[in-house]
Amino acid sequence: MFPIFFLLFTAVPAIELYLLFTVGAQIGALNTIFIIIATGIVGAALAKAQGLSLIYQVQHDLNQGKVPATKIIEGFSVFGGGLLLLTPGFATDILGFCMIIPGTRHIMAAFIKRMFMRGIEKGNLQFNFFGNMGNQQSPFGNNNPFSQGQNPFGQNQYESYEAEFEYKEDNNDQNVISVDFEKKDEKDL
Repeated sequence: MFPIFFLLFTAVPAIELYLLFTVGAQIGALNTIFIIIATGIVGAALAKAQGLSLIYQVQHDLNQGKVPATKIIEGFSVFGGGLLLLTPGFATDILGFCMIIPGTRHIMAAFIKRMFMRGIEKGNLQFNFFGNMGNQQSPFGNNNPFSQGQNPFGQNQYESYEAEFEYKEDNNDQNVISVDFEKKDEKDL
């Protein structure tokens, strides 16, 4: 985990600063600032347009009874790309545009989906569900239905489930992820 944080918080900003200074020396400081502002505006508009398009596609798939797994991954990609485009810098702008533009976004989504499928097949992907949020302060005040061991859903305080995932393609070349949940007994917890 340390190498990832090192890259995110040290190497990437160092590369961005180097590129900003190099480009600024070549085209001037004002032109560099103009480019940064322009990519932010264009990126935000492009992210909004692509995001809305994906929302309509997800709604269409859901209305037809299909699971829009790829579209949801692409939606996260568009969101992340929009954030990268709002970040000042040239390397983050290039990556942000790659995450938003449909052609490269589809490639990235397929790669991420393959990573998820490998994690599911190896059993490295786990989900935990907890029925109680503990004694945290809440906007409900003393009437917090989640405090003092109460559960408004009528279930045990903590429940654990095992999940089996299966990935397949149906006859219409649609990707299907099938999930079977099995509730664990309290003695297994």
